[in-house]
Amino acid sequence: MATQKHFIQATVSIKDLTPSMIILEFINLNRHPIYQKLNTNTLNFVQNSFKEAKVKIIRHNEKMALEVKHLKEGDTLLSIYQLPPSLKKLTIVSEKLVNALRPKGFLEFKVKKPVNLPSGFKKEFSDILKSVNFTEDKSVVKKQKKYQQQKLKAAKIVRDARKNVDIHKKASDTVENFMDNAREGTLNRGEVVNYVEKIAEESSSDAIAAMISLKESDQTYAHCVDVGAIFQSIYPEIIKRSGHKFIFKDANQPMLGAFLHDLGKSTIPKSILDSTQRFNKNSREMQMMRSHPVEGARLLTDMKMSDSIVNMAHYHHVKQDITMNSSYPENANFDDVIFETRLLAITDSYQALVGKRKYKKSWTPPAAIRYLDALAGIEYDLSVWELFLKTMGIYPKGSLVELTDGTLGFVMNVPKLDLERPDVAVICDKEGEMYEHHTLIDLEEEKDISIIKDQDPFEMFGDKALEIFLKIKID
Repeated sequence: MATQKHFIQATVSIKDLTPSMIILEFINLNRHPIYQKLNTNTLNFVQNSFKEAKVKIIRHNEKMALEVKHLKEGDTLLSIYQLPPSLKKLTIVSEKLVNALRPKGFLEFKVKKPVNLPSGFKKEFSDILKSVNFTEDKSVVKKQKKYQQQKLKAAKIVRDARKNVDIHKKASDTVENFMDNAREGTLNRGEVVNYVEKIAEESSSDAIAAMISLKESDQTYAHCVDVGAIFQSIYPEIIKRSGHKFIFKDANQPMLGAFLHDLGKSTIPKSILDSTQRFNKNSREMQMMRSHPVEGARLLTDMKMSDSIVNMAHYHHVKQDITMNSSYPENANFDDVIFETRLLAITDSYQALVGKRKYKKSWTPPAAIRYLDALAGIEYDLSVWELFLKTMGIYPKGSLVELTDGTLGFVMNVPKLDLERPDVAVICDKEGEMYEHHTLIDLEEEKDISIIKDQDPFEMFGDKALEIFLKIKID
C-alpha cells in the first residue's frame, strides 16, 4: 500500500531532534541556570536571535506572555514561541542547528514531525494519527508531570523548613525541661504526650530531617527532637516497604517513641550530660551514660507508656553482635529487640554522626550513610538497614553535593530507582557565584550530569549553611 507523509505535533528533547522536524516552540528553558534572571548577555542573545517571536516569562513572580523585544533583565525565560518565517534558521531542524542549540541550554521543543500513513487516508485512519500523536506526547506529559511534582515537593521542604526553625528550637528547650522535671520526679505523662502530638501536627518531620546537618545541635536535647523527626518521617514508608504492621495507636506515636528514647539521661547529672569532652570508655561518667537505656525503660514503664515505646528506650543501643563493647545493656538479647527499635538504633546513630556537636566535627549525611552501611549486618539488622537506605537515600535530603559541571546544590528528593541520582537544587556556579533563583535537576533524567562528591556545608558556608538552604527558590 502506498504511503503519504503527514505531520503531527509532539514534544521532544534536544537529543531526539532530527532534520525532518520543524520547531514550533522552545520550551522548558527554565530548567537551565542561564535563563534564571536574564542578565545583559542572555537578554541580548535572545532578543537578537529571536526577533519578532513571543515569549512566556516570570516577572515579579507572575507568569506572562509578551513579544521578545519587551523582555527585561531579571525576567525568567520559560519558552519562546510564535516564531515568524524570518526565523527559518531556528525552526528547520538540521544537524548544524542542533549543535548550535545544545550549548545554549535549550532542552525541549514542541515540533511538527512527519509520519507515514496510508495514501489518501480519510476519517477511517484518523485513529491512527491520534494514536501516534498520543503515544508521542504521553511519555513527555508524564515526564513533565513528574518534574512538576518534584519541584512542588522540593519547594515545600524549603518552605516548611523556614517555618520549623523556631519550632525546633522550642522543642529542644522543651526536652530539656522534661529532663529537668524527670530529675525532680514531676514529669507528667499527659503533658509529654500532648506536647509531642502538638509538635508532630505543627511541624514537618521531613523538613526537620533535611535541616539536621545544617544547623547547630547538641548532644542530648536537640538530638531527641532530630531523632524523633527522622523516625517520624521515614517510619510510614519503611512500614509500607517492609510489610510490617503499624504497631502504634496513632500516626504521632512513632515520634513519641523516638522523642523519648533518651529519657533515661534525665537520671544523669547535667554536668556530665552537657559536658563538651569525650569520656573514657571505662570512666565513671561513661558507666553512668551507659545506664540510660535501663533507666529510661523504668521511667517510661512508671509513666505507663506502651511496651513498644519502653522497648525503644531499653534496647536502642543493643547491637546485632551483642559481644561488641558498644552494645548495652550487657544482659540484653537481640531477639528481644523489636523491629521499631532496630530502626531507631540506626536512626539514632545516623543523627549522632551528622548532628553538629561541641566536641566533634559533624559528618556529612552521605559520609554517615557510607559508614553505617559498612556496619550493617554487624551492629545493625541488615534487612532494616536496607529499608532505611532505600528511604533515606545514599544522598539524604539536605546533603550538599558537587556536580560534574562544577556547580553545587542541595539534595531535595530521594530517587525511587537509582539512589545515586537524586533531585538537586543548584545554588551556585563553579566559581561560587550564588544564584538568586534555583534550578531543580532530576539526575535520573539528566544522564549527562552526576554527583562528583558530597561537600561539608559548614566548610563551604560556615554558619550560613542553614540560611542558604532556607533561601532556596525553586522555579
